[in-house]
Amino acid sequence: MNKTKGLTFAVLAAFIYGFTPILGKLSYLEGSNFMSLTFYRNFLSIPLLYAALKHKNIPAGCSRDELKKLAALGAMGSTLTALTLYASYNYISVGMSTTLHYIYPVLVAVSCIVIFKEKVSREKIAALVFSTLGVMMFFEGSFSIMGIVLALISGVVYAAHILFIDKSGLKHMYPFKITFYAAIFSSVYLFIFGMLSKSIVFEMTFEGWLYTFLVAFFVSFLANTFIPIGVMHVGPTVTSIVGMFEPITSIVLGVWFLGEPLTARNVLACVLILAGVLIVTVTKDNKPA
Repeated sequence: MNKTKGLTFAVLAAFIYGFTPILGKLSYLEGSNFMSLTFYRNFLSIPLLYAALKHKNIPAGCSRDELKKLAALGAMGSTLTALTLYASYNYISVGMSTTLHYIYPVLVAVSCIVIFKEKVSREKIAALVFSTLGVMMFFEGSFSIMGIVLALISGVVYAAHILFIDKSGLKHMYPFKITFYAAIFSSVYLFIFGMLSKSIVFEMTFEGWLYTFLVAFFVSFLANTFIPIGVMHVGPTVTSIVGMFEPITSIVLGVWFLGEPLTARNVLACVLILAGVLIVTVTKDNKPA
């Protein structure tokens, strides 16, 4: 296990997750919608992931047991998490949705302690507290029970996604292979759901397809592959804590590209999150949890 490598890929994944919503919003202006973006970001990444496997001479075949696990994984992170989180935006603010979604690092840590009887160091607990307080400072907007429930479900499912990679043994599989099959299964699930709900669009402007492809490349090809690498090297708890770097990226890029205001509250929130990430970065721990 390589802690530096694990932290690096976890931070990169969080950074990508943080800036790609901007590309997603741009694609909406060009004829797309959240269902289409979620479907295409998985579907368009499949050839890229297959090419990565061929380049590394990694066999694409899987056992029946592995396929079952990958089918379950595809239903979680790239399908249910995205659908419930995006759907919550229709009822509550993005800030509140993001805050509630970030219950997942707490759920991961608690699950490791209570269910899997793992020891989580005091440093990681402190990092979790700092980062969670930071994310909670983004809490804002009007209340809606449906929106709150959907956002919470997205956090619960993503926590299960992170833990499943670690506890199912999939973390030992080649990362691009995990993402390849997860993208295939997610594409199938989303296509069926999208066709039944008549929410997948097949016509967009050139710019819309370009933004969609960029989201597919950065999220489904890169970030979704970086997460298993992080779990492999630093464990699910640290990967989840470092994932809180995502809202910082969104805040900074929102100020930079969209001219959004930067408040003292947001600055303090970013400082708290960075403090948590810094703690897990400098803490010496040979056994990830």
